[in-house]
Amino acid sequence: MATNKHAIIRYEALDRCFSNRGRKFFIDDLIQYVSEALTDYTGKDSSISRRQILKDMDFMRSEAGFRAPVESCKEGKKTYYRYADRNYSLAMQQINPVEADLLKTTLDMLGRFKGLPQFDFVQELALKLKKSFQLEDLDECIFFDQNEYLKNLHLLGDLLKFIQEKRVLLVHYKSFNQDQEEAFLIHPYFLKQYNKRWFLFGQRDGFDSWTNLPLDRVITVEATEGIEFIPRTETHDDYFEDVIGVSKPIGAQCQFVKIKIEKSLWPYIESKPLHPSQTVVERTDTYTVIQLEVLPNYEFYAQILALGSAVELLEPMEVRAVIRQKLEESVERYMK
Repeated sequence: MATNKHAIIRYEALDRCFSNRGRKFFIDDLIQYVSEALTDYTGKDSSISRRQILKDMDFMRSEAGFRAPVESCKEGKKTYYRYADRNYSLAMQQINPVEADLLKTTLDMLGRFKGLPQFDFVQELALKLKKSFQLEDLDECIFFDQNEYLKNLHLLGDLLKFIQEKRVLLVHYKSFNQDQEEAFLIHPYFLKQYNKRWFLFGQRDGFDSWTNLPLDRVITVEATEGIEFIPRTETHDDYFEDVIGVSKPIGAQCQFVKIKIEKSLWPYIESKPLHPSQTVVERTDTYTVIQLEVLPNYEFYAQILALGSAVELLEPMEVRAVIRQKLEESVERYMK
């Protein structure tokens, strides 16, 4: 089924025409009525062609559409259109087969979020929809790489609400490298998932740069009263433009990084780029050299090291030195 808003406006306008038994709608009447409906919706003069009207009627009659009983009635040399069934209207119809398949697939995908408290409504909604539209259960055919056992997933719903309401939060937090928990204020901006973990990003009091907090390290979080919210000064896309992952070391600079990739690994890197800035700067029969414009951070180094011996970081030399040091430390551990 066509899903763009203009198509829906056209179908609804035609539905009103075909349902109206007090007036006969010839093709020119339909063109005028639908054009006026589009003009009302868009706020500017709109027109529709005779061909589009006929295509819309064919779609409304079809099995893939609404199976609408649109009939053509001769009156002299002209033809008007109406529903053969006086009681028919689009609003009263069950969904068509295409819509049913889309709905079943959507419910199946939403079901992958079971266990997250803010998606508790999905199971109840799914039962109601399946009963209302007589949908058969789907075999499990789509899965998400999620961690249902991650700590503090129950905070997601509240945090999302606090972000939308622009509430300053008091957070009690304990990082992996701290013995004691700490408490501080943070102005929350958004939630981001990376590598099956959730992170809260915001402006922490006393810091110039954004802070990201892994949710599994948060102890408690509560909204404060009477503290003015500090709005963010850049967008999510701008902040992560030169970053792989979620961390952004203070003072680090974006750099052009060249990486040599062996032929065996290249198809995977080509189909799933390491970063949106990835470009090919050299290609031979045995290897490909790519260039990234990134800020080398923890996730960057982890990703490069995870690719193993099939890659070699060529430059800049200071980034290459970090990779070499990490490899040497790993080898040293295995030499003991």
